[in-house]
Amino acid sequence: MTSAARSRSWTPIAVTGARFAAFAPYVPAVDEAGRVAFQAALVSGGSGVFAGAGGAITDVVATPAVGAVTSHPDLDGAGGTSFYGVVEDGIEAVLVARGGALEAIASTSDGLVGVGPAGPTMNEAGAVAFRADPADGVSGLFLWDGSRVGQVAVTGEVWSGFQGLPVVGGDGAVVFRADRIDGGEGIYAASASGLRVVAETGERFASLARFPCLRGDGTVGFAATLPSGAGVAVTDAAGRLEVVDETGAYESFRGVLLTGSAVVRIATPVGGELGLFCGPDPVSDRILAIGDPLLGSTVVDLAANPVSVNASGHLAVRVRLADGREAILHTALQS
Repeated sequence: MTSAARSRSWTPIAVTGARFAAFAPYVPAVDEAGRVAFQAALVSGGSGVFAGAGGAITDVVATPAVGAVTSHPDLDGAGGTSFYGVVEDGIEAVLVARGGALEAIASTSDGLVGVGPAGPTMNEAGAVAFRADPADGVSGLFLWDGSRVGQVAVTGEVWSGFQGLPVVGGDGAVVFRADRIDGGEGIYAASASGLRVVAETGERFASLARFPCLRGDGTVGFAATLPSGAGVAVTDAAGRLEVVDETGAYESFRGVLLTGSAVVRIATPVGGELGLFCGPDPVSDRILAIGDPLLGSTVVDLAANPVSVNASGHLAVRVRLADGREAILHTALQS
């Protein structure tokens, strides 16, 4: 482990033990104030969504108020939390918890045949983007604007499937990764003004990773396979695209997290282990990786996705340790 990773300060938000049985397979989310929300299976049975900043943990919702939580949560700027869950009679729902109240904004009792997979995303104003199946054999992306649900895209004439998370920006635009009927892959931004192509496979990209990330200024970051090998790219709201990393120090990229001015790589260095890196140098830019000592044990697995960062440079991560514990952690990156 490098001195850069060893000196980083991590705040434990929650650790499995007396109350929490597991946090996997879902990732934590962090809001602009640095408050972290996470899903947990309970030792006593059932599951819930919980939140904290390193001190007392708040129950957002837990069994029996909800039968099961089936995704990561996400947070808005006014205390709202969104997630997928199962409610009474086995109904699958997209849920928003706010001020002690729980609202199903879409569910299988409304005509959907399934909710998910992956999880919802939420912008600061409380809009929620989510995946669901509107009919048998049909997948879709949807946006709840606080009062109604609108359709963003569905499989059929253009799309054969969707991957990862639909990410909603502050302006209500939804960025998503899709498989095309013609066999291609693409990342797109859907808004009131229409559909913008962020990137598609072809001459420049051979494949596109499943989880694009969106920053508040409209910048989209994503991992991809280029003719030269694995790489990371960003494109701004005007469509200007820059490849910021190509195969060299890293042998593969799983995804990208955009926080502040930093481009965080979820990557595996050449000859190394999967980790989080805030720049092109896997030694000096290391944040955390498998094999690092942590909490008196060693990291054997870690996970984060676009809901796990905020614009202020906060990062939340789920880790599994060699001693069998799981932990939800938070750190502040220098952006």
